[in-house]
Amino acid sequence: MASPFDLIFGLSAISFNLLVAGVLVAWRQGKQVLARRLGMWIVVLGIPFGAVLYHSLAAGSNQYVRIALAVVLGYILTELLLDFVLKHDFRAKWLTHLPYIVLEYAAFIGLIYVGFTVSDFLGWAISATFWAALAALIYYLSGRKQNKQKSRKKR
Repeated sequence: MASPFDLIFGLSAISFNLLVAGVLVAWRQGKQVLARRLGMWIVVLGIPFGAVLYHSLAAGSNQYVRIALAVVLGYILTELLLDFVLKHDFRAKWLTHLPYIVLEYAAFIGLIYVGFTVSDFLGWAISATFWAALAALIYYLSGRKQNKQKSRKKR
């Protein structure tokens, strides 16, 4: 039987992926206030992920699970510091945005890995929500390309 921490992890991981998807869709639709609120909820997920990591450390779980959870928390901490504390526009330049993207996808991979260590069902559920986040990214990027083309035509 799954432990309560497995359930907390599963719900948090699925929420994380869906919130990331929501942020991307909100950005695409020009709803920055909504995107910021959803981003705050991503940061709040640091609490249950922190609890799961603490439990994993106390229980002496698989070291790769602990590393994956630490990467997820590292991503959330980076999000908190750059977007909410420092309010730094690191996405404007590839030099600062690329490491953030690498950390974000490491967090996604970590969530999927930990999900499969809990159960196949949870691993597939987290994977499905990851693909939803990727679909939202494609939707977001397609809007950026259209906006660039429109601004070029106006010139």
